[in-house]
Amino acid sequence: MIFELNYADQEKYILEGQRRYREQMNSQYTAGYTDAEEKCKAEIAKKDAEIAEKHSKISKLQSEHNKQE
Repeated sequence: MIFELNYADQEKYILEGQRRYREQMNSQYTAGYTDAEEKCKAEIAKKDAEIAEKHSKISKLQSEHNKQE
């Protein structure tokens, strides 16, 4: 009977440890994802601005080319 009680306690500790581990992994993943998302937003905005600028230059060059024809 003592062995069974010890085994049940050990099982509870193991299951609790596994639960805590999963929670920590989930919170670390969420924190990492949020940080990466914030860093990427700034880079994406910068690239979008560059693309818009290049589209503007292309449109300008095309309109100048069309006028010459």
